[in-house]
Amino acid sequence: MTDKPQIINNVHAATLIGSGLSSYFMNEKRPKTALIPAIAGSGLLLLSKNLEKGDQKMAHVAVGITGLLLVQTLRSFLQAAVPDVETETKFDPATLNRRKLIFGLMSTTGIAAMATYIGGFIEKRKNS
Repeated sequence: MTDKPQIINNVHAATLIGSGLSSYFMNEKRPKTALIPAIAGSGLLLLSKNLEKGDQKMAHVAVGITGLLLVQTLRSFLQAAVPDVETETKFDPATLNRRKLIFGLMSTTGIAAMATYIGGFIEKRKNS
């Protein structure tokens, strides 16, 4: 799988787009920040062809985008999974559950993507 990073990139991008759009439309306030994953996922999709060709610069861009978003989605997942008093008062239980699901899903595919990218870099290093 590490020789085809574009596959996990596409899966992660689709997850980001779907999660971002569903978060945006499920929230009646339509928060603009919910569109950040959808925009990042669209950017990752645009990088897929370059990943398939083996373009190292674009691979590093994909790793950077994925890494930054992974840090944020993990933080948001943990905030929903183990809420402090402020978070519990800000969100009702149904919203917290939805946030756990969406941020957990984005984090899971982000971890899989990062593992694939890093595994591919290590494999290329060994073979050169």
